[in-house]
Amino acid sequence: MGAAIDGGNLYLERGAAQRCAQRCAEFVGDLQDIQLKAKGLERIDGFGDLQSGATLAAKFGKKAVGGEYSMLQALDDHIKVVQEMQQTFEKIEMMYVASEERGIAGIDSAGAPLDR
Repeated sequence: MGAAIDGGNLYLERGAAQRCAQRCAEFVGDLQDIQLKAKGLERIDGFGDLQSGATLAAKFGKKAVGGEYSMLQALDDHIKVVQEMQQTFEKIEMMYVASEERGIAGIDSAGAPLDR
């Protein structure tokens, strides 16, 4: 998406990119809340007193926290992607505003100023 923006190939109405950036910020907050709750899943009980139950509980705990590509790591990766999306949408909005201001300035310099 970043390449499409840099190349001028992505178009949104004014304000749409800012709304998308705001939604991304909200979503990052939601993911961070889930991440905090997931930390409590490191120790799981309720699988009984047998060794197989303890082994299964440990396996699920590592899936949540500390294991190979745990839920915490996956959530962290998702947060990074959404933050990149937010920055992209903010860049789109800034480019839109800058382009609009250049257009208005050009029209103003050519004749009667535009009402804003």
